Amino acid sequence: MKERDLYPIVERWMNRHYKCFKSKCNTGLKFSRCDVVGLRDVGGDLSGEIETICIEVKKGTEPFATASGQALGYRVYANRVFLADRRMAPFTQDEIAIASSLGIGLIQIKDRKCVEVLSSPLYRPLTRLNLRLLEQMAVGFCQLCGSYFDIGEHVKGGNRYAKVTREKIAKAIDDDKGIMFWNWEVSKRKRRLGIRSTDGKTTYERRFVCPDCVSRFISQLVPEDSNGG
Repeated sequence: MKERDLYPIVERWMNRHYKCFKSKCNTGLKFSRCDVVGLRDVGGDLSGEIETICIEVKKGTEPFATASGQALGYRVYANRVFLADRRMAPFTQDEIAIASSLGIGLIQIKDRKCVEVLSSPLYRPLTRLNLRLLEQMAVGFCQLCGSYFDIGEHVKGGNRYAKVTREKIAKAIDDDKGIMFWNWEVSKRKRRLGIRSTDGKTTYERRFVCPDCVSRFISQLVPEDSNGG
């Protein structure tokens, strides 16, 4: 069995075990790619907070400390990080001690089944990298309510922004979509400080508003004959 053949097994287990509302295999940024990524709601009734889970999958042939180090690197993206290793024998006491010392969770893959042996601590990832990873999965952060929502299609070749309009409020209301808009003030500041190089006519500072905020809040502030301009 190849390593990538284990991804769907781990993904299905993760979705059941952690009640993930979205997941994806082999995704990430230019710095590294995560074998399995899942998103789950943890905010309760008063918050839209979520947790990002990243799992490094191995087929049991790589040195344990090396594989553990790869899993630990995902903490810059995720709130919880795991190493899922395919093996018939349980993890040894030394391996569990290494994982505990590094701060990663352990999952045993045996006979196409997964068992969580060691839980992952909770990390606070780098916000900019976490949000970029979520955008790769077509998930955006709402600037109004603080919830996360689908902004498009996260399949190969899909439109990542299919479920948001480009600063067209009336169209978002009519089509029951969210809104994507651009923050020019932050863009100007970053350009002035040399953080982001643009020509002054372009900005990459994209922000999102979810469909619920559009339909249940913004729609009440927009005149019915508005054209969204």
